Amino acid sequence: MTISVLELYPAHLSLNGDVGNRTALVRRMRLAGLDVAEHAYNPGDELPETPDIVTIGTGTSSAQRSLGFDIARIAPRLAEWSADGVVIFAAGAGFHLLSGSVRFSSDEVLPGAGVFAGSVDSSRPRTITEAFAVESDFGLLVGTENHTSVFVGRPDQKPLGRVRNGVGNGDGTDGAVVFNSYGTHLHGPALVLNPALADHLIALAASRAGEDYVKNDEHVALDKTVELARSILINKLPGGVQKPRN
Repeated sequence: MTISVLELYPAHLSLNGDVGNRTALVRRMRLAGLDVAEHAYNPGDELPETPDIVTIGTGTSSAQRSLGFDIARIAPRLAEWSADGVVIFAAGAGFHLLSGSVRFSSDEVLPGAGVFAGSVDSSRPRTITEAFAVESDFGLLVGTENHTSVFVGRPDQKPLGRVRNGVGNGDGTDGAVVFNSYGTHLHGPALVLNPALADHLIALAASRAGEDYVKNDEHVALDKTVELARSILINKLPGGVQKPRN
């Protein structure tokens, strides 16, 4: 069976290399021998049949504003997919656009898709964290963050994790998890730098499609290279210096 990966708005929301999230997922699945089909959606397009994985990245405030009408148009489908267990990974502005609303100023509020329960205030001072780190169920997630936002989620909604270094949602947590939908402020791209999270998303999608995701030696070799990039960021964390491996 073919696993379908859909990236939303790649022409607008790939400011921090977030197209790499789709690339990482596809690469890891193909290394495991899974058949994968890649799709891209931009404003005005027709959405494809229900995908197995949806990714959406980040962009400028002007890019988000330009997508407001189209987000409203496809919001019911996105919410339906999320409730049905489709894997959704949303980073930065994409995470914000899939929330309940995004406020740019006191008189400018953009309705979101409502996949994640919560609102975003995007009128805050800019946050840039070169070594952004989040403690999660998938170990230490690392990357960068660059945003002007605070996300206030529903109290019973699980965050992706707790911030070790950086700002994230603004309350000591980062992101949100609803069904198989994951939102975060991590860039880097996040799924390139954090293969444990990428593997979790793939396993969810593969299981839902009736397939097994089994890693092999090629994944091990790839992850050794990724670990070098991770170590650069981890060594920049307060108290986060890694000991060299033997």
